[in-house]
Amino acid sequence: NGWILDGFPRTVPQAAALNEMGVCIDYVISLEIPDESIVARMSGRRVCPVCGATFHVTDNPSAAGDKCDRCNAELTTRKDDAPEVVLSRLEVYHNQSEPLKEYYGEKVIKVDVTDGSPAENFGKTVRALGLKA
Repeated sequence: NGWILDGFPRTVPQAAALNEMGVCIDYVISLEIPDESIVARMSGRRVCPVCGATFHVTDNPSAAGDKCDRCNAELTTRKDDAPEVVLSRLEVYHNQSEPLKEYYGEKVIKVDVTDGSPAENFGKTVRALGLKA
């Protein structure tokens, strides 16, 4: 009987507009992780330009080193995964989106995703909402 907004609203004015339209937000999930960890995760991602497979230099490395395990193409780094781009995006987040935590106050549920696999962090989020996975 509900729905999930992912990545919206991104600013307090957008949240205020939702509120004015009568949209009731029950919970806001804030995935908490230090900026340094985000930069390491993003800048370590490698992508195959041929088949689209993704790897990570430390968390999911290609067995073939700098080549794709599936098609042997040379792995690349996406331009938006460059550390300076990630840092710039984080600055925008801190300036524009992070104030939403104060705006939503007690509706914010913080989940520490610094450690753990995607599946483990999903489980943490489900449990934080009081649901069963």
